[in-house]
Amino acid sequence: MQKSKIKNQNYKLKVKKSLFFICVFGFLFLTFNLFQGCDGSSMSSGKTLVDINGKKITEGDLEFLSTLNPNIAAQLSTPFGKKQILDNLVEQELLYQASRKEGLEHDPKVQAKVDLYKKVILAQAFVEANSIKEAKKYYEEHKNEFEQLKMSHIMIRYATPQEIKAAKKAKNPAMAKHTEQEALKIANEILDKLNKGGEFIKVVKEVSEDLTTKEQGGDLGFASKEDPVLTRRGFSPLIEKAFTMKVGEIAGPIKTASGYHLVTLTSPAQLAPFEEVKNQVLFKTRGDVRGKILTELKGSNKVVFAKELEVAPAPMGGQGGTPPDRPR
Repeated sequence: MQKSKIKNQNYKLKVKKSLFFICVFGFLFLTFNLFQGCDGSSMSSGKTLVDINGKKITEGDLEFLSTLNPNIAAQLSTPFGKKQILDNLVEQELLYQASRKEGLEHDPKVQAKVDLYKKVILAQAFVEANSIKEAKKYYEEHKNEFEQLKMSHIMIRYATPQEIKAAKKAKNPAMAKHTEQEALKIANEILDKLNKGGEFIKVVKEVSEDLTTKEQGGDLGFASKEDPVLTRRGFSPLIEKAFTMKVGEIAGPIKTASGYHLVTLTSPAQLAPFEEVKNQVLFKTRGDVRGKILTELKGSNKVVFAKELEVAPAPMGGQGGTPPDRPR
């Protein structure tokens, strides 16, 4: 009985996922067709992947679709996912061609739906265009935020006595095995070794306890002043110090919540091109753009509601009905 119930729940979940995908993909397909040229051309370029009664789907079409939805982009990164997308495009195109043969594009209800979707797509395109404009403006006014440097580090972890005991019992190399005082002492000994001519990359591979970067010579990659990845790891103090250093210089020990670090700058700070940091800038600015646009549009355009829809301001307390008694 229980197995049957679970099986039924799984089936319902699969149906829901399928319906969701069909809806999303149908909307993307409509977008794809609405922005085709009058002569039937689209963003088509590159190799033809499928030909459906003379209608070609190319690599360029898939690239265009990947810009519309991150999930589509992720699927296109694998051969299986790419084939799935193409299969869906073929099915949608066959249905689309069949609908045109029956003249459904002239049906007033269908046309009303197309017009509605077109409004949504164009409205979103307007917001996106203004989001990019706002992002570029922010980028120009805050260029120092998008300077990136490259650094490497050596990390010696520390923990409480209880955590150290648990680490030894678990035999887990990723867990700290030093007290804070021991970690600081070891870090200073390593710094002394480096100051006497020790090669940073070689020493990293010998002693660093950051297993994520150890085999890469401690390379933390390119980082900006507010780098989200390194900030999540608690490495903000390393970034702050690195932006004051010269290439080849070694600094430390620097304390973070999980260890002591020695840092070296491997590439100086340089301004990252806008395209490289576009998504990062959009993340910072996008939230305010839509509200700002709508405030301006509502202020400069005439919007009149029917009388019965003119709602009086809600009384204090935010709910309808009798206002609450004042405290005596």
